[in-house]
Amino acid sequence: MEIRPTGKRGAIELSMTTVVIVVIGITLLTLGLRWIYNIFGGLESTQTQLHKLSEEEILRLFEGSDNSINMPQAIVSIEQGKKAKIAVYIRNILEETHSFKYSVVPETIPIGAQALITKKLVWYKSQMNLESGKGFQDFIDFDSKGLSLGTYRFRVELSCLDCATPEKDSLPLSIDVTAGR
Repeated sequence: MEIRPTGKRGAIELSMTTVVIVVIGITLLTLGLRWIYNIFGGLESTQTQLHKLSEEEILRLFEGSDNSINMPQAIVSIEQGKKAKIAVYIRNILEETHSFKYSVVPETIPIGAQALITKKLVWYKSQMNLESGKGFQDFIDFDSKGLSLGTYRFRVELSCLDCATPEKDSLPLSIDVTAGR
């Protein structure tokens, strides 16, 4: 009777291959996680820088103004069927932290557009808490699709929600819907 080897050598080779694959997999996983962390870490610092620059820009815009609401572009001209973004800057000029809310109120709307106009305006409708001197930037989105040609006049009104005496400030906004070229 002849004794043959049982083949344990193959089992050792399989184990070594498995160990090598696991080590390579862990290395790739670590490198991949580090790469993703660097991408998102960079995004976080970029977001922080953008926030800081926005705050500085709001303060710069309001520096020469005693107003609590400001719009660099109070008269907007837009082609019929297009969309416009209108910047609005709000600042707490009071001495304490307060809650504010702003709204866009239609004043003069061309005939036939009164029912549509509320669906054509989008803005930040929630209240905001602002510390004294701090600002808030938003954009009013206006969609002229389906609206007739003409001038649409609005009033952007800012209200202090928790002031002892009601504080309100407002600015006019005029949007001219013109024929396309």
